[in-house]
Amino acid sequence: MDKRKEKSQKLIIRSFVELIREKDFDKISMNDIAQHANINRGTIYLNFIDKYDILDHAIDYILGAAVDKCNIYLAESGNNKETLSEVMYVIDDQYDILKTLVKKSDLNMLKQTLSKKMRDTINKQNSEITAQFLSSAVVGVIIWWIEESKPCDIDTLVGELSVLLEPHLKHL
Repeated sequence: MDKRKEKSQKLIIRSFVELIREKDFDKISMNDIAQHANINRGTIYLNFIDKYDILDHAIDYILGAAVDKCNIYLAESGNNKETLSEVMYVIDDQYDILKTLVKKSDLNMLKQTLSKKMRDTINKQNSEITAQFLSSAVVGVIIWWIEESKPCDIDTLVGELSVLLEPHLKHL
């Protein structure tokens, strides 16, 4: 990807994230994003299909560090509980924006996007049913943790989640 396209995409995503702090997802238009980013709508459509595509890329942008850390940690350590803990700490670092996304965006869309990202990181040797189960379970708990304003600390969350997922952790 060329530098100009990458710069435009980052600008659009940042503008979208700033707007979602102010408005509900449903109320954000492509015009709003263009005005906020100080670009024309055509530039947005050169980079993204629609605002759902921007949301998907915004989640990638926000959780990119978590996904990268997860993949690196799994490759290096093979310890799934520690990997889950590291991912949760990265998610905690992005808590404020994720809380906003949970509150102001289409929650089903957010869950689907996060589940897909998690399924993509789960070992490809597993059945689709196992991958679907694991990604839905973990994403459901993460969304609950965010919606409920961190009702427990990360170590407690990871400990309980690890016990529940233990029979399946080798699949992550």
